[in-house]
Amino acid sequence: MIKKISSFVCIFLFLTSLSTAKEKIDQTIDKTTDFLKSITKRSLNKSETSEFLNNYAITLEDERNQGLVTYIFNKQNYKRYKDGKVISEDGWRFTKLGKLRVFSGDIKLTWKFKLDKQNVIVIKTKFQPIGKEYPFTYQFKEKFFEKIK
Repeated sequence: MIKKISSFVCIFLFLTSLSTAKEKIDQTIDKTTDFLKSITKRSLNKSETSEFLNNYAITLEDERNQGLVTYIFNKQNYKRYKDGKVISEDGWRFTKLGKLRVFSGDIKLTWKFKLDKQNVIVIKTKFQPIGKEYPFTYQFKEKFFEKIK
């Protein structure tokens, strides 16, 4: 009788420890999933990026030591504006894999747009494994051109 009770208690303790371990594993998976979601905000795909570039003027502070500038993308090139004046222009295209490639002289930059509570563009060069995030604002191109007239 004592053997039956002790074996029942052992089985009960074993099953209880299994359910506790399963709960801990599930909690760890949930935390990992939340972490990955927080660091990988959804970015625009090729067609969404193309539509975004066709409709909006993008304002950001890039690292060209000119402060806040506005990018206007056309079919083949883009223009950078500062205080309503064009300060530079160059080309851009999509790569075969659908990434936005922006040229700055002989430097090739890859841009990735992430629209969320805080809009950011991840800009990386060819030799950087991880890009740098730049907060940006955007407005319709028509409104931008109305402001500078």
